Amino acid sequence: MATLVFYTATSLSIKFRLRHRWIIDGHPSFLTPAFYHHWPVDCWVNKIYILRRQLAIIKCIKDGIKKTLLVLPYIWMKNLSKKSVGSQSNEAQIIDRLVAKFNVPKSFIEFGFSGWEFNCCNLARDSKWEGLLIDGGAYNITIAKQIFHKRIMAKQLWLTLDSLDFIASYAKSRQVGVLSVDVDGNDYWFLEKLISINPALIITEFNVSFRLRPISVPYDPSFDRTKKHESWEYYGASLFAFNHLCSKNGYSLVDISQNGVNAFFVRNDLLTHDTQPLTLSEKLLVKTYPDGSIAPIYEFWEKIKGLSYIDITNMTSFMDTANK
Repeated sequence: MATLVFYTATSLSIKFRLRHRWIIDGHPSFLTPAFYHHWPVDCWVNKIYILRRQLAIIKCIKDGIKKTLLVLPYIWMKNLSKKSVGSQSNEAQIIDRLVAKFNVPKSFIEFGFSGWEFNCCNLARDSKWEGLLIDGGAYNITIAKQIFHKRIMAKQLWLTLDSLDFIASYAKSRQVGVLSVDVDGNDYWFLEKLISINPALIITEFNVSFRLRPISVPYDPSFDRTKKHESWEYYGASLFAFNHLCSKNGYSLVDISQNGVNAFFVRNDLLTHDTQPLTLSEKLLVKTYPDGSIAPIYEFWEKIKGLSYIDITNMTSFMDTANK
């Protein structure tokens, strides 16, 4: 019975999100005027309030069940779908292509992953690969342990510069093929410490709103993107910052994900004669959402430009003198 309630809640949640997306997004993007023309304003306000309450209740139910053994049947059922696990955009496909083209050892490390959505998802499903998945969320770890083969290690860990020693120890006993970094915060500082493990391929999420400024947020062991700024846009480092770090350590930028947020670097000794590294330019800085809309990165920067940044070229405080 409890399992039935869980599936029902999940289904209702999906239906509400799809049917009332206009409420969450803040605009009636796909409702026709005829649909809501006859409803008085105060009635719509009440409807919005009720629907938000319903969504909040459903989320509480789902979050509660995720902490119990009742979550296991859901994971098993969802895993039966071939599309249950994928990457955020086309990251998995880019990895497949680069792994096939270059001499990449069959071992990966990814931290900051979602159980159903992460960059190395295809590698984790391939029994020829071994991997380490790290995240701070217990639910993501439960998913990984239930659906992937035994050569995939999943560990719940809140990452700091000190706790990175666990990853370094894992890498010591093997050649690392792929290192994927996505923690929405201390990404630059973590990659700076781990780049010495010498992976063949590095994937890192960058903050498009920083454009080509040479900046990262300062290191903070308790960094939480949702608490740093109400926009959630203050996190990570710029594409310039990651390119600077990777270039001086012998890597070249070879691709950007379709949604414009993940950069792919290949170690220079693996490059082939037909590999054309990307040149940094503003043209690379286009972030798109799943519905195809483009992120207003200039507006985002206006909201967060007064916060603290580190110029990674000289490790001093950064000030936006251009004021734009």
